[in-house]
Amino acid sequence: MKRLLVVCAASLLPCFLVSAQEADNSGRSVELSVIPRLDLNPTFPTEKGGGSEFTLGNTSLYSLFEGNLTENLSFSICNHWAAFDSVHDVFDSTKQLYKSTFYSDNTNWVDWAYLTYEIGGFAFTLGKDMVTTGGLEFDDYDFEVHPSLVSSFWQNFSCYQWGAKAAFTMPSESDTFSFQFSTSPYGERPFASKLFNYSFEWRGEHGPLETIWSATAVGVDKGQFQPVIALGQRLNFESWTVGLDAFTTVGDEDALLMKGITVMPVVTFSPSEQFDILAKGGYENHAIEGVNFNRMWGGLALHWFPIRDSRDLRVHAVASYDHAYSFASLTLGILYNISIF
Repeated sequence: MKRLLVVCAASLLPCFLVSAQEADNSGRSVELSVIPRLDLNPTFPTEKGGGSEFTLGNTSLYSLFEGNLTENLSFSICNHWAAFDSVHDVFDSTKQLYKSTFYSDNTNWVDWAYLTYEIGGFAFTLGKDMVTTGGLEFDDYDFEVHPSLVSSFWQNFSCYQWGAKAAFTMPSESDTFSFQFSTSPYGERPFASKLFNYSFEWRGEHGPLETIWSATAVGVDKGQFQPVIALGQRLNFESWTVGLDAFTTVGDEDALLMKGITVMPVVTFSPSEQFDILAKGGYENHAIEGVNFNRMWGGLALHWFPIRDSRDLRVHAVASYDHAYSFASLTLGILYNISIF
């Protein structure tokens, strides 16, 4: 399958290049970007007996290939070609991306690959896409995210699944409602495991207020579903944004999802087009056999965009603290979105 996809992409590339160079009233256009990221991430224990550790954070290589085939038909493909989070076995995470190619219970080298047909206010999407959940946090590209500042839901939920989605945007263009059917990360193989998710979402933009609210029934077993409510809202001002995500679930490495609560406030200040200062915190609570478990974390991220009038190149520094795991983290890194055409 991997070889077939690569051969198909190679055979179609000349056509896409012609479309990109000769984009006209036909509505055809295409864009290809390669996005490398390098992180240096030492962590420090805050309790006696713990050992310091050094990782490569979110060091990775992505590509984003998307465009319009006609006035109504568009496509988007995001590939996660490499991941280097450990210095002990630097290629282990990359190997896992390819070993998981035909599985739905883990992420792999194809984040998403879908077609969207739009007519009037309707949009119909078919292929591999992100499960419609996760509020504002899941709305960011993975290569932009700082792992030390995300929820356990984001860390443990394999959100890229195969399926279909129908959406309708109101004539005012302020509200979009969508329904999605997708395979479940609780299943080992997509479709063959016969476990599915059903999602409903409302996205709204009303003045400074932006909302991403969703309700998802995640297929856990045959006839059994885990309900997930995700409420994301953000106020956008000239130099400030203030957001809040709230989920009715907590992620877990073994159980995947557990009933609980996740709350994450985030504030971003942009004193100029070349600087962002982001402060984010989080609180999670869940119970196992009557015993409550809490996690609190928070941190500060500084983003510098050295190329004037462009955010393609980002230099970042992140400091965070996780109370549950008793460690502090410092990340220094660089992200570059390189436009090929």
